[in-house]
Amino acid sequence: MITLPAFSQEDVPNSQDHPLLSRYEGSWINRYSKKQFETFTYPTAADLVDYNKLKHGKSVEGELTFIEYVSPEGVTATQVFRTYQTQLTKAGFKVIFSCTTGECGDMPMHFVREYVDGRSTEIGNAMVGQRGSYMVASGTHDNKPYVVSLVIGDDKRNSTARYAINVVQVEELDTEKVNVATVSDKLQREGRYAFYGIHFDTNSAAIKDGSEEALKIISDYLKSNPDVRVLLVGHTDNSGDYQHNVDLSLKRAESVVVKLVADYGLNPDQVTAVGVGMASPVATNNDEAGKALNRRVELVVR
Repeated sequence: MITLPAFSQEDVPNSQDHPLLSRYEGSWINRYSKKQFETFTYPTAADLVDYNKLKHGKSVEGELTFIEYVSPEGVTATQVFRTYQTQLTKAGFKVIFSCTTGECGDMPMHFVREYVDGRSTEIGNAMVGQRGSYMVASGTHDNKPYVVSLVIGDDKRNSTARYAINVVQVEELDTEKVNVATVSDKLQREGRYAFYGIHFDTNSAAIKDGSEEALKIISDYLKSNPDVRVLLVGHTDNSGDYQHNVDLSLKRAESVVVKLVADYGLNPDQVTAVGVGMASPVATNNDEAGKALNRRVELVVR
């Protein structure tokens, strides 16, 4: 564990430091979440597209822990930033990208919007006016690969630093863990679940062999929850024409619905096909890894 000094104020319930990385002395946890498997996209440069999307980014997947801290009064963002930078380097982590205040432009606000859901005006105030700084590093701990992301700024109203850490224990999705229980749990928590196990050829809406496991999970979930109504949403990457992708994503969603009804006996009233094309990416479309994450079929609770 990368050790920093102890803390004082009370944390939010059911929160804790990550085993890899402790907090700056005197800090307390203002917001906390942990997900067993999620996609996290980090920047490799400070540029944004349309003020809120990373222009240059890479995506990783795995167990994702998000922790927002507030420093004690009088501690600056620079102090916290340099401390983590030093500790990560000592632990053998390699800094992938970093920037401070004006070098970052408005990029740190992306992480306030995307990963704090806009609910914290305090951390937002700490990032405005190009005051935010950012660092992302990768390394191993106990022979497990990690990516650590830090976004930080000074909350001048309270003379504190607000900083958010995302720790990703990088891993491949174990398909054996994807079952009705995991789908049900995520739908209850987040209202949507992305399936990557339904396969199509390029520019085709015909479902390929090897998609049966994902289809059965969808069917089993809906049959065990007969009162639930969902949208089955098709998504594409940004390759090709916008309208073509919208039409293709709808056709693929419709193919899945037809398959579920015809082959799995699903009640057609439970599911509605929707296609949104490239309109709702979960990762950058600048590389193949991101495009693969954006090509998906999602269940969305109505």
